Amino acid sequence: MSPSLKDFWGSLTFVFYCTAVGVYLVLRPWTPATGNASPFLRGFVSGLGLLHLLAGGRDFVGLLRRAAAPRHRP
Repeated sequence: MSPSLKDFWGSLTFVFYCTAVGVYLVLRPWTPATGNASPFLRGFVSGLGLLHLLAGGRDFVGLLRRAAAPRHRP
């Protein structure tokens, strides 16, 4: 497998991970199953989820830019 293909799949895996964990961390603290957690803790965990979503989104944009960039052949 070529290095550029490994980079592509690695970036795609990272985007998937960040999106899945980010959505979970944003939504989970506000479900009734969390019980009597403090609002500070809920906000903190949701903030971590937002950071995951931002990191995944930024990597996804970079992935799209690399895919759309013209390739130079020698």
